[in-house]
Amino acid sequence: MTRGKTAGRLRTGPRFQLVRTEQQTLRWRLLGGNNVSLGAGVAECAGTPECLTAIKLLRARLDVVSADFRHVSGGRWRWVLRWDGEPVAEATHAYGRRIEAQRGLDRFRAAAATAGVEDIETVVDWRQKYRRNPDGDSTPDYRA
Repeated sequence: MTRGKTAGRLRTGPRFQLVRTEQQTLRWRLLGGNNVSLGAGVAECAGTPECLTAIKLLRARLDVVSADFRHVSGGRWRWVLRWDGEPVAEATHAYGRRIEAQRGLDRFRAAAATAGVEDIETVVDWRQKYRRNPDGDSTPDYRA
């Protein structure tokens, strides 16, 4: 895996990425051209084909999914996209104001519509390397 490059060229523009979880399932996320996460899929998928299907379904339904905004701790806002009442995508970080969450959702929708679904890289969730062990230490575990 070459970070940030595809066949010798830098990746620019939005793109989907698959993230392997601790349970050895996959989730997709959408990255902006500056590599900032714009949002992620809610469901965990058994493999790459299921993730690609979920991404394609989201793209096909972008105009009809409903958006909910919720207030989270500390006065922060998050958005969730729903299809038939079920969550399909969510903000990957909280926003300070509701208007910022709306703008983040607008960026997500625009990027999801234009991001390619070919040549999607798979990465390991880096956060699992820094989980606390049974002794309470947060020493990195590089076995992943």
